Amino acid sequence: MPGSKKKMAKTSKRNPMPRAVRAGRNTMWIEAAIALVAGGLIVLLHHQAKDFVPSAAVHDVYRAAVGLGGLALFLVLAIALLRFQWRILWVLILLVQAAALVGLGWLLFTGGLYWALCIGLAIVPITILGTLTERFARRWFNH
Repeated sequence: MPGSKKKMAKTSKRNPMPRAVRAGRNTMWIEAAIALVAGGLIVLLHHQAKDFVPSAAVHDVYRAAVGLGGLALFLVLAIALLRFQWRILWVLILLVQAAALVGLGWLLFTGGLYWALCIGLAIVPITILGTLTERFARRWFNH
């Protein structure tokens, strides 16, 4: 009976999300979790371990926490909107990841973070940039 079968949405049947985009989406979930945990830890350690936050950054603790929360919110919204294949969203995600790498580089060279921690945190944006600029992902977003 042709009428009794469950029908999938036409977009998912015609144009399923490539493996590279799914990997990028999953990595964005990890980055959002890291941003939330890091923001919370910054504020917690500012109140509990006074010497953990460098004296140059004491006045920027809440600004950093709000910025990391904003990053997490942007990533969750971007993940929710990925299924629409908007080219502008793809460009925004790539720009945010590039900005994250520039920010980590700035923290590395100004002495704000230990070099191994900077390199470890850079793995996530590099993975997202690599997966979303892969050939099939570019084709999918630029349908």
